[in-house]
Amino acid sequence: MLEENGKLMRITRETLGYSYSQVEEATKVRELYLQLLESGDLAQMPGRIYAIGFADTYARFLGMDPAPILADVKAYYEVNSKQNNFEAYVSGKKVVQTMAEGGNYDPTLHDMKSRAQSRLQDQNTKADSANQLRAQAFSNGALGHPIRTRSKRFGRRFIWLLLGSVIVALLLMLYLLQDNPKLPGMGNNDEPPPANLSTEPPITLIVRAEDEDVWMGVRIDGAEASTHHTIAAGSSEVFSANESIYIRTNNANHLTLEYNGQTITNFSGGHDVYNLDFTTTGYSGYDDNHRPPSELLGTAPPSGGQ
Repeated sequence: MLEENGKLMRITRETLGYSYSQVEEATKVRELYLQLLESGDLAQMPGRIYAIGFADTYARFLGMDPAPILADVKAYYEVNSKQNNFEAYVSGKKVVQTMAEGGNYDPTLHDMKSRAQSRLQDQNTKADSANQLRAQAFSNGALGHPIRTRSKRFGRRFIWLLLGSVIVALLLMLYLLQDNPKLPGMGNNDEPPPANLSTEPPITLIVRAEDEDVWMGVRIDGAEASTHHTIAAGSSEVFSANESIYIRTNNANHLTLEYNGQTITNFSGGHDVYNLDFTTTGYSGYDDNHRPPSELLGTAPPSGGQ
């Protein structure tokens, strides 16, 4: 019986510690329908198809076998459908018999017939709608045609609208760019805007180790600490600065320097450990006693030196 299975569902739910709201949140079945299933009275259900679906979902959520519960639900609707027909038949017959015997018209009998017929008609209408939807879904699936919902139609329209906007924008750009049109930022004349000024720093120094490895300390723009570099033989390294570059190096006589495009060689007077200062106006070199090469070797400073 549906009442017994409904009671068993209620006991199972309470044993598991679930409230109606928790079951509703998990199964998406409204609390009213859960209560109707547990009470065994499906009079307020929206229809037979819905009742079967709700019962199957609820039973599986509780871990119960849905087969006997579904059988009771189907039997309930079968009995109630017959009962509706019977009530309509009996009430209509009583109305006719009462009127034939000259008795007073009893509106309650006619109301009973009307309610029974209306209820039966609603159930049949819902069942027909459900069957039509099921047949439509089956046919669409068999033909490979998905069911078009309103959201999908809106999504397709939005995509087409977006593609159309992109195409219009591209055509407009092509139209504006034809025949060398005036671009934003250009003057009224045909002269192009001035080129960007060079952002290269005023001091560029390229240090190359010719035939031996060279170690050096480098301090750029008066930094407090020097950075240490080891340049392998045959390799070079580039330094740049805004104000000054100071270098202290060993194996100075194995170095070749290029200062702002000017190549400098033989600048240390044969001295291994040597100091060099490069500024925006020139360069100078000296040993640890601050003697330039001219004092060490009696030669003139290199070209461009100070």
